[in-house]
Amino acid sequence: MNEFRNKLIKAIDICNAEIENRKNNISGESTEEQLEKVILPELNYLLTIIEDNQELSPAQDRFLCSFANAFTIWGWDMQHPTELFVLLTELNNEYKQL
Repeated sequence: MNEFRNKLIKAIDICNAEIENRKNNISGESTEEQLEKVILPELNYLLTIIEDNQELSPAQDRFLCSFANAFTIWGWDMQHPTELFVLLTELNNEYKQL
């Protein structure tokens, strides 16, 4: 669980850095809206659950909307994935196994 928590924190840090990049007109795969309205809220919520030792949802219901959106809706590049996309993929896979 601690390794999962550390990955969550790393992903949150990357999101915050990416938001700063977008605010400074540095383009990237993710948009400011994706980061602020979808990814960060989900990651922060999950981090709170982990840190507060709250009960997780049933395993069959565990998935990250952020990953699903990046993979299907936003069309992020799977051939040349960003560090954030790789982390979201890992977090999504590991979340199911917690």
